[in-house]
Amino acid sequence: MNYQNTRYPVRERIRTTHSEAWDRISRAGTWWSGTDRIAMVKEARAALNCDLCRRRKAALSPYSDALASAHTPISPDNPAASESRAAELPESVIDMIHRISTDPGRLTRAWFESVMASGISMPEYIEVLSVVTTSIMIDTLHRTLGLEPASLPAAVAGEPTRKENDDVIDGGAWVPLMPADLGATETGMPSVPNIVRAMSLVPDAVKLYFDVERAHYTVAPIAMAISRDQMEFVAARVSALNQCFY
Repeated sequence: MNYQNTRYPVRERIRTTHSEAWDRISRAGTWWSGTDRIAMVKEARAALNCDLCRRRKAALSPYSDALASAHTPISPDNPAASESRAAELPESVIDMIHRISTDPGRLTRAWFESVMASGISMPEYIEVLSVVTTSIMIDTLHRTLGLEPASLPAAVAGEPTRKENDDVIDGGAWVPLMPADLGATETGMPSVPNIVRAMSLVPDAVKLYFDVERAHYTVAPIAMAISRDQMEFVAARVSALNQCFY
């Protein structure tokens, strides 16, 4: 990690959690190999400079037939894309990663069903989502601090575990959900966040994402200059400005 190159203090827990996350991403997960998972991160990074993604983001609808073309042409000017394509991720997964990375607010049920129809299973979809959003979380902090993205580790050989959570239900969402008490806590928030329930079919996906998320979102015992209510207000305002419908 290159956090020593920033003048801003970075908590040790964040440094450690990020290192652990990259190590876990480099290894086989539940359905994807370490090579695949590293390639997913590279695609997420390449999406930020993808011409097709830029045009989709500016279009009234990202699903226009006029936008049908390849993502981020492989060239010496885009080594991230060149390296990631070498892993031969399915085209539907490449498109999924680019859409999640650049225009997640306009993903639709029809789009999701098209991903499923391409031969990607729900557990595979969830694992891709976990790896990509975890990497985005880490990379976003680097950009905020004015740092280059962290160097990725080499993929580690190994076989996916194929272990899923059988204790899920059809809750009307795109994917099966973990059963949960839907009552609210004293903060008014659900006792189990929906994002946890939505990834619960693949327990390793939940752990990867939330181990990093919790390191970033720690509230106590850190001394803060603002209250928890003020913190939530700022977070909600930033989310609204970023068009985060969730």
